[in-house]
Amino acid sequence: MHRALGDLHVREMNELGAEIRRLNAEVKEAATKNRELISNGKAREKALAHARVGYVAEAEVAAKVKEAVDRVNAAERAAKRAQSEVDELVEVLNGKAKELEDVVEAHKAELEAASKAKTSELADVHAKELEALKKAHAAELELERETSKGTILALQKEKTTFEAFVREASRQLLGSCDYVETATPKECLQTATTSVIECAADILAALQYLSPPERLPHDAQSVFKAVSDLPVVVDWLRRSACRVSATMALSMVLAHYPEGLDLEEVTAGFPSETGEFDVAEVLRLMGLVRPYVDRVLAVADLETHQVSMTAPEDLDKAEQKPQDFPANRLFAAAASKELTTYPSRSTRPSSRSAPMEWRSPLKQG
Repeated sequence: MHRALGDLHVREMNELGAEIRRLNAEVKEAATKNRELISNGKAREKALAHARVGYVAEAEVAAKVKEAVDRVNAAERAAKRAQSEVDELVEVLNGKAKELEDVVEAHKAELEAASKAKTSELADVHAKELEALKKAHAAELELERETSKGTILALQKEKTTFEAFVREASRQLLGSCDYVETATPKECLQTATTSVIECAADILAALQYLSPPERLPHDAQSVFKAVSDLPVVVDWLRRSACRVSATMALSMVLAHYPEGLDLEEVTAGFPSETGEFDVAEVLRLMGLVRPYVDRVLAVADLETHQVSMTAPEDLDKAEQKPQDFPANRLFAAAASKELTTYPSRSTRPSSRSAPMEWRSPLKQG
């Protein structure tokens, strides 16, 4: 601010100097005109008038000059005061700057000391943390090593158990032979799988023979599922063949004795006055007719299936007997329980050993 005031005083002094120079020029011009008027001998009144005017102008100019000089002096004094104030302010600012530099240096020293202490403290903390991490990492590695060791041992045990399972399964499928004992588990499994597939193909051919119109699935699982329904189908076919043969035999007898044969009486059982019939006599009669059954078989059509039918005399009886139902797809009907209501017999031998089961040692653990 003091510097701005000093600049303002300097500009005012320059303006006053210019004004003084202009007024001096006017004074000189008025003096010149007075001298010319006097020298040219003009009228005294005119000269005096002009002289008075010039004197007045000169007095005014002198007053203005004096005023300008006073203003210049005042401006110089103000400039000197402003310069003095500026110098004092600069000196104060220099002192403040020195104090600030001292404070900055002190704070810088304190910060450096604090930084060194903090760095040392952080270095100690980081060293401790690093040591703790190393110990934790070493413990984790040891734990992983022990876990991996246990896993490897379990895998080895599982491999040994699985190989034994494969060999035992191969023995059951291929029989006891040198091949099972010398081949690798992979070769045993491949050979056993091939044997199972071939066996399934043979079984499928046999099943297809029993139910020609039916198209059975070719995969082994479906074939073995159909085998479980084989007893029901075979019993159904046996009863059908029995019905066809009995139908042919009764038809032959009826053809020879159309008048005197009572089918209801003949099929009710062996004649007996007491309600009982000698078993030996039954066996004797069966022995007499047995040589002739092939004749009946020769004319019986076993390809045509015959299902259950109820005799007219049995329609009013309340007793519900098992029945065989007509079907073209025998195994499909047996699987859906739509082939017969006769009870099925179990085909699993009671002396058969329990099926093998392989359990992974890893899952057991």
